[in-house]
Amino acid sequence: MKNLKTFITRETTQKKVAEDIGISQQNLSNYINGKTQPDYDTMIKLAEYFHTTIDSLIGHNVPYLLDKSTLSQEQRNLIDEIINLTREQCLLTGAYIQGLKKGEQNRQETILKIRS
Repeated sequence: MKNLKTFITRETTQKKVAEDIGISQQNLSNYINGKTQPDYDTMIKLAEYFHTTIDSLIGHNVPYLLDKSTLSQEQRNLIDEIINLTREQCLLTGAYIQGLKKGEQNRQETILKIRS
């Protein structure tokens, strides 16, 4: 579990993760330190817990997969909503997002002009 350690933070301590997925803290520590490997079911639980893939946990880079662990909860919620959109709704959503980004860019440019 090459990358498992990178997912442990102050908010997600080893103790909390172990409790939340139903394993001992010692087992989790062994996985993190490479002393033992988790079984398949535990790997699935860990991937789901951290909103990522098993590939990401073991250090296998798959460039076409989205690693949700780098996203905020709000971003993950949006992705879950986008999955159910029709093609036309996706196009409209994309255009809306581009408009939001352009609007923010214009706002920043205006602020810079005012401050200059």
